[in-house]
Amino acid sequence: MKISHRFIVVDDDSFNNLVCKYTILKYDASADIQLFTDPEKALAVIREEFGNITEGLDTVLFLDINMPIMSGWEFLNEFETYSQNIHRQITIYILSSSIDPGDKIKADGNTFVKGYYPKPLGIETMNQIFG
Repeated sequence: MKISHRFIVVDDDSFNNLVCKYTILKYDASADIQLFTDPEKALAVIREEFGNITEGLDTVLFLDINMPIMSGWEFLNEFETYSQNIHRQITIYILSSSIDPGDKIKADGNTFVKGYYPKPLGIETMNQIFG
């Protein structure tokens, strides 16, 4: 996979979002990064920004699964209702502190999830994804 220069991080923990931002920038100093603590707002922005674009904006989305307002699983259910055009532009990776093996199994069974990685995001994870 070629490195994407566009990233979205969806996590209710703003500190984790900053860790993700600095890790991504360390890996790709020119990256465009959007951070969201509200998954519903992230979905609205995705629908607006990606819905009418015909050329691909290859984007990596790091998604937490344990969030209070809308879980990562609910986020994925909503994302599933979006157009194929949007689906083609976004590659989703779960980034979670969950130790529940069921979460990994559930992620592996979701067609939109390309990988499941532990928090915090580190250079090793970036190398696994893009290496």
